[in-house]
Amino acid sequence: MFPGQWFLVLMLQLGLRAASGAEFFSSIHEMTKVFGYEQKMLQQMQRFLNDNQRKLDFLKETLRDFESERNEAREWGPAYFDSPVNKYLLNKRLTVDWQRVENLMEASTGEKPLSRLQKLRNGNWMPGKGDLEGALDGILRLQFVYRLKTKDLANGILDGVDYGTQLDSEHCLDIARLALRDQHPRLAHSWLLEASDRLTGGEKSKELMPQILALLVQAKAELGDFQGMNETYQELLEIQPASEEHVRNYESFLEAQGDKVSLNESKIIEEHGPIPKEGDMVTPFQAFCLTCSGHWQPEPRELRNLRCGYMMETHPFLWIAPFKVEELNHDPLIVHYHDVIYQSEIDIIKELTRNTLKRGEVSGLNSSIVSNVRTSQTSFIPVTEHKVLETIDRRVEDMTGLSMKSAEDHQFANYGIGGHYGEHYDWFSHITLNNGIISNPEHGNRIATVLFYLSDVTQGGGTAFTYLKKLLKPIKYSAVFWHNLHASGVGDVRTQHGACPIITGSKWVQNRWLREAFQSDLRPCELWDDSLATRTQIMEILNREKEAANDSQASSE
Repeated sequence: MFPGQWFLVLMLQLGLRAASGAEFFSSIHEMTKVFGYEQKMLQQMQRFLNDNQRKLDFLKETLRDFESERNEAREWGPAYFDSPVNKYLLNKRLTVDWQRVENLMEASTGEKPLSRLQKLRNGNWMPGKGDLEGALDGILRLQFVYRLKTKDLANGILDGVDYGTQLDSEHCLDIARLALRDQHPRLAHSWLLEASDRLTGGEKSKELMPQILALLVQAKAELGDFQGMNETYQELLEIQPASEEHVRNYESFLEAQGDKVSLNESKIIEEHGPIPKEGDMVTPFQAFCLTCSGHWQPEPRELRNLRCGYMMETHPFLWIAPFKVEELNHDPLIVHYHDVIYQSEIDIIKELTRNTLKRGEVSGLNSSIVSNVRTSQTSFIPVTEHKVLETIDRRVEDMTGLSMKSAEDHQFANYGIGGHYGEHYDWFSHITLNNGIISNPEHGNRIATVLFYLSDVTQGGGTAFTYLKKLLKPIKYSAVFWHNLHASGVGDVRTQHGACPIITGSKWVQNRWLREAFQSDLRPCELWDDSLATRTQIMEILNREKEAANDSQASSE
């Protein structure tokens, strides 16, 4: 059950580079492009070394490490970017590690290759700090939604598949720090323990261990393990006995908690919280996660009457080439069409979207905003841009029996590391409609959605219908159709859905949103307000009334 009203608009949590108009963590398409720029940066670095034979050996060692990582990526081929861990490591190199290289290269010799390298790094096409945080956020999102184990992620194992990429102690600490900031203390605790386990000694360990322990104190305090908090704090003081910051933070916590804190109170900290039981109150986001991870599924009785077959009624041509149709749900109606878009069309679509993708937005109160609830690269293209888009729209008319005269522009989206679109409705709220935020408000609300899958997804990336507890795995060349509104025109809350995070692979989709204008004859209103009661409920009431009337007549006779 879902308490209260779910508000779609969330505040932007990450600072992003507005100059480029795109983030690299949110699209594999963009990550692949930026990977090529790193090759040019390596070339400038090589020229710099040729001009500075007596430079520190550290630069040469760094170059060998970078080239070794790139050679490994070439051996893997395109599959290298299927792993979000690899994408995070690439972002780390292009931000933190390359900054270190620049600092070493700032010298009177080799100014020309240095200038070229800086021009490449500072270009709008390169990732920034926001992209690095976005990559980390993607890993955390995958772990939280799919309940993945920290040790597996650190070992490069994603949902049972080993991608052979190891994270070191510093990487684990980076993820833990972001987890604490974003209020995931359980995950932060597990990443901090993993960071401690992966320390290998030396000066680096001496630098990282105090940071790990300090964050562990905070995580244990937030999770209520006060005995563990105190023991970790004492261990920290043995390493840094003169740290005023640690003493001040610890005493501030004790003062804030007052009598509620017992330093003898211990607590076993699980990596993930318990799975809600039947009847427990859950938030819409929890329902989204449970559906994506497969912990929520429909009952067998709910699937019993669903069918699949061929559809040929809506157009004479379908007698020759009928649609392959699979029913996913009856009320509300959700239909899955197979083999309704072709590779030649997908190739044209990807060419049309080249260099036009930008970070997806959601509708706010007064405008559309970039939000962490939606991490994808999107592009809107009018149907007049190419004849293949007109062909697709004619096919949608045949599939749905609705008119495309008031349909919105074609929307295309590509999802990257942990790419997702949280639970939402496609229909517009009254506030959005009345404030005139949407284009062509005279066309009315979004009466229906057709979502085309332009790619398969190796792991994750399903479409989750949270109220219905149904998860649809992307199947290339297929499309899913549903009505967003009741016949009365009221938004159907049962159509709440979301795009589950991508674990591995690339996800391309195409959205066709149909508006209410020109649809009145094609989808007329019912004789009752179906937003207040479904047809099934109405029929049950009528049948009971009919049975009662029959019983009354029989008794009178």
